[in-house]
Amino acid sequence: MKQNRKSWRNAGIALVAAGVVVAATVLALRDKNGNEQTSGGEIAMKQTYQNPMKLDQEWEDYGIGDPYVLRFNGKYYLYCSTKDRRIGIKSWSSEDLIHWQYEGLVTEEPLTEGAYAPEVVYWNGSFYMYTSPGGNGHYVLISDNPTGPFKVETDNLGLSIDGSVFIDDDAKWYFTNAASGGIMASLMEDPYTIGPGDKLNTSLGHWTEGSMILKRQGRYFITYTGNHVFSRGYRVNYAVAHDSPNGIYTIPENNPILISTKDDFNGLGHSSTVMGPDMDSYYIVYHNLIGRSAEGPPVRMMNIDRLLFNGDKMSVAGPTYGMPVQAPERPAFYDYVAGVPREDHWVHQATQQNKETWISKDSTSTGSKFTAEFNAVISERGDQTTSGPLAFEALFSYKNADQFRGIRVDVETKTLSLFEMDQGKERVVHTGDLPKGMDLTKHHTLRVESDQEGTLVYWDGLLLLSDEQMKGEAGAIGYRWSMTLKPTLSYTAFSNEAGGSSDHKVLHPLPGTMEAIHGIPGEEEGQAFSTNDENTPDGSYSVALTKDDSELSFPVYVKEEGTYLISAMVAKESAGSKLSVQAGGKRAEIKLKAEDFSKESEWSKIPLASFHLGEGPQWISLSKEKGEVSIRYIEANKTVPAPSWQTVEFTDQFGNWDLSGEQITLQSQDREGKLFGGDPGWSDYEVNFQMTHTEEAPSKAALLFRTSNESDFKAQVADSFMGYQLSFNNGFMRLNRISYEVNEEVASELLELENNKAVNIRVQLKGDDISVFIGDSKNPLLTWTDPNAFLTGRVGLSTASQGWLFSPITVSPIK
Repeated sequence: MKQNRKSWRNAGIALVAAGVVVAATVLALRDKNGNEQTSGGEIAMKQTYQNPMKLDQEWEDYGIGDPYVLRFNGKYYLYCSTKDRRIGIKSWSSEDLIHWQYEGLVTEEPLTEGAYAPEVVYWNGSFYMYTSPGGNGHYVLISDNPTGPFKVETDNLGLSIDGSVFIDDDAKWYFTNAASGGIMASLMEDPYTIGPGDKLNTSLGHWTEGSMILKRQGRYFITYTGNHVFSRGYRVNYAVAHDSPNGIYTIPENNPILISTKDDFNGLGHSSTVMGPDMDSYYIVYHNLIGRSAEGPPVRMMNIDRLLFNGDKMSVAGPTYGMPVQAPERPAFYDYVAGVPREDHWVHQATQQNKETWISKDSTSTGSKFTAEFNAVISERGDQTTSGPLAFEALFSYKNADQFRGIRVDVETKTLSLFEMDQGKERVVHTGDLPKGMDLTKHHTLRVESDQEGTLVYWDGLLLLSDEQMKGEAGAIGYRWSMTLKPTLSYTAFSNEAGGSSDHKVLHPLPGTMEAIHGIPGEEEGQAFSTNDENTPDGSYSVALTKDDSELSFPVYVKEEGTYLISAMVAKESAGSKLSVQAGGKRAEIKLKAEDFSKESEWSKIPLASFHLGEGPQWISLSKEKGEVSIRYIEANKTVPAPSWQTVEFTDQFGNWDLSGEQITLQSQDREGKLFGGDPGWSDYEVNFQMTHTEEAPSKAALLFRTSNESDFKAQVADSFMGYQLSFNNGFMRLNRISYEVNEEVASELLELENNKAVNIRVQLKGDDISVFIGDSKNPLLTWTDPNAFLTGRVGLSTASQGWLFSPITVSPIK
């Protein structure tokens, strides 16, 4: 069994960052006596912000579009697209990702008129900006400050729009940009020279843009968006690769990770990702569409939501809007050191071995699991003339002068070493070269992650050294350097998180999905769980509940009061076991039956039980009563349960059908017309109607069911929704599972339709089972069990021909 780098942590949640909309205090899990608790206690949610955000000095009648956030020296810098026919690029700064201060125009170069999607990377003393003014090819600008001024350094490099730079651990640079049918990727010779591009297999079925690559735990995650900024169905997908940032990517099944087509929140896209203040979490920054400005360009607003990782799987705790969201956690200790340490946070040690030494005070020591960051200009000049070794060291796990660990930068050899001091004797664990051309008179960042899985060392974000045997140990952090160096220290911090441990402390928004590995086990139940990625189709880690009464709990925030259907992705080998689910003050016991599982898959999404949940923070818990249960994730969807709704009849396009927004009629001339009706919370139901094929009906007609996130726009794929399509054409009846560009035929049967003769069609949807009956037959002509079922959604019709005749369609709940 392969172990996940994320081990179980029985730690309470404490958030300390400042809020924006709701008063800034602390989120904590407490029992009745006020003691910190892992699950089941009070969730006091007092530290929040709210999406979408409104910032000072946004472009008027334009807002924040295509947001990009750079993290540098403990601060964040936001850049966004410039409104058409305006010159300059605006920027904001923040220490916590929530409170933003306007920094003005970082450039006023004339060619930045209508600058699209500016992105900035830092490397070896310079900030490089990539932008495509007016969408007419890319330019590179340079500055020695994140707030400019940026000056133009290149002619037009072309390459479409939405350029993004990724620097790998081997210091190779890659450039990605937008294209039709997939993102383009190129290897860069230097910051100004972009080589020939190759199209990645990352397509949204049409125009694809807004890409960015993030590397985490040895995996390359690329996010990309499309298809058109004015579409409600503008969305964010991701893909994952193991070998190369410009190689073959796997497209996970949980795409899209950001989508909403609701009237009050839609058009989500063009995201960037950034490390959180605790140096362990990650956040996705994206915009939503408000509408069209008086001059024509789109008006957009910025949003920030938490990214979560589970092996090869990435997900978003969102999208969230119009609800309180837990604020990013600040480090346990941080100090914006202004050149030299201050004695309120640091202790000056006696000079030893001709080295200056500063150690954080005893009250600011890390635990045995931590991430620490050290920022400095290591050498004040490039022409060192003093003889002897020149070394700059970042220290951690410091207990005393004879017992500590550190990262050493050798100024003369340009090497980086991981070492430890044990009883006064030094042992060098690993040594490696710094990237070529490093200028130590410029700002550089050292980061160390250490826990029971080992120790990782990063230089300017590149993973250069690692050691699995160096397990995390508690202690102070500090600096030590040769006295002739005279470095300039800056932002220094640590948090007691590492290896994604902070992912276990997220308050999950509902409706939504929770990875089982991010659940919190009951007290003293760590041995009742095991994790593995064997036999999981998406490369994620599952959780096996191995002991009776073992509990797995999730803190959640319910946006709207109502009935929620809780389901779980469970291994087929769990059949015969018993689970209990507790939510909303109620408990339900469920036996996992063999017939509940798909025959074609080792994993199936099983509807467990429905609960009435009030608005606000609360717990959802699963416990095993019998057998052994393996779970990948838990899902909670808001439903409209029977008998709170009765049979609904849809008469024609002027009746109960929803024609709002972008939906078009069945009489469309250039593409399939669609009508949608009903409630997105409908779950188990039966659809009845009569359909007549006439001689004037050469193309297919289709019934749509359990649909959500419906949209329609010419620059999207034809079937822009998530749900099922039952189509009739050329003597066949076909069932397709559709999620925008992923359109898969999953079952089919012969069905000859006579011209001008009505046929009765009845479709039953119960849990993950779909059955289609023709005429008065009691035996279904087509059946299918979806192992990853859409469990709720509306109904609809689709056709590109006027020759199909439909009777009134009735939808009845299955009780």
